[in-house]
Amino acid sequence: MESILMSSTALRDRGKARRQAEIVAAAADLWREHGIENVSLNQIAAAAEVAPQTIYNLIGGLEAVGFAVIKRALVQLDEALNARAATGIELALESARISAELYTGDAKLYRQLLVRIPRVLFDGTHLGRDIAEIPILAMTQAQADGEISAGVDPERLGRAIYAGYLGALYEWACGDSGDADFLRAAEIAILAPLAACATDAARPALTARLFECLSRNDAMSRPVEKG
Repeated sequence: MESILMSSTALRDRGKARRQAEIVAAAADLWREHGIENVSLNQIAAAAEVAPQTIYNLIGGLEAVGFAVIKRALVQLDEALNARAATGIELALESARISAELYTGDAKLYRQLLVRIPRVLFDGTHLGRDIAEIPILAMTQAQADGEISAGVDPERLGRAIYAGYLGALYEWACGDSGDADFLRAAEIAILAPLAACATDAARPALTARLFECLSRNDAMSRPVEKG
């Protein structure tokens, strides 16, 4: 009897996860096509073939659905990082690059979403996780590897790096920078504090990478035209 109950619970959980994914996908498709301002919860429910109350029960209101779309991007980031072996400084840089490419690769969705719901960038409680955890882990590893000074607090450094990344992300989301600017700014947001906090052995390579990012030799992309 116990195994039957456990099997039934597992089936219900899988069904719930499937319906949540369908709701999130339906919302993302509608927002890309029509814009967030022009889509109601009822329209999302119709597209996902569920009742509006089901969305409230499984996820919440429109704001909560927006958070769920961002959470889906974070899951994709986790999966991409898990498929790689980057640690320490390279983990921080790889995380910024992959996440920037996720957002720029679906700009029509994420630009409007990130501008409309800026709290999703700062309040981890809505996402069920501390969204600065990756750079904090990366800095902890970098310090253990002798790349970051022993006197530096890796958590504080990780949060400072993430704050710099958020600034670059929000500027892009507002249309004040293009994709190439965003990718470069995200890398600079990591390299600048790292170069300041690096050990003597690690600093020259980091400084060289930072100077390369700051070089004017490459033409920077223009900001997005605002209509």
